[in-house]
Amino acid sequence: MIFPIINNTIITPDILNVCVLLSGSITIKNHKENIVMCSNSFFFFNRGFEIIASSPFVDGFILKIDSDFLMDFSDLKEQAKKIEYIHDFIKIKNIENKRRLFHSILKISDNTKLKKSFLHILWNELFDDFFSRNEKKSIVVQFSELIDQHIQQNLCAGAYSKILGIPLKVLIKEVRKSENKTPCHFITEKVIEKAKYKLLNTDDSSKMIAYYLGFNDPYYFIKYFKKSTDLTPTQYRKRTK
Repeated sequence: MIFPIINNTIITPDILNVCVLLSGSITIKNHKENIVMCSNSFFFFNRGFEIIASSPFVDGFILKIDSDFLMDFSDLKEQAKKIEYIHDFIKIKNIENKRRLFHSILKISDNTKLKKSFLHILWNELFDDFFSRNEKKSIVVQFSELIDQHIQQNLCAGAYSKILGIPLKVLIKEVRKSENKTPCHFITEKVIEKAKYKLLNTDDSSKMIAYYLGFNDPYYFIKYFKKSTDLTPTQYRKRTK
């Protein structure tokens, strides 16, 4: 079973369950406290919870597996036995690939076999992300993942260095050494990349995309985009779509 995340919804568990948030943020109420879940993250759960608040632009899903599905895919059954129900949110790897999988699954109506196959691939990718969560990552990789996670907040390099717990000069040094660019340039490229994806894969207006990416002024976003691409968002969409 798969269904989109909706505000003011009570979620009840099945045999195996996961909450995946690709973009936006939600506030979850469990038996003890309220927790904010940010974009580009997921968690497995075995207890019910309630979604009590959400940001304006949310792209996320609840996935549930029942016993019949596990019987069809024994590998998932073995993986499920190893799951630890921790309270931390796990970062999503290859987020755009997972986004495509989710939306492809939702479009399938009649072909049950194909839908199950896609769900099998998706569950395996989520398991891989979960079990590789403790692998040591470089500062630049962590920086890149944080940008994906907080892209709607339009944070500066200094804010990211604080989240990483390192001085800004260390972040500047590591990004320059690895990417031959400044952290600000790196952030800009990630934001433009996300804007291009939205322009080519959604019907969202430039104004909607601007707000989605944390710009309070849509006109500034247009200038920001044109400075990097020599095209306005509308021109880019017309020339490349």
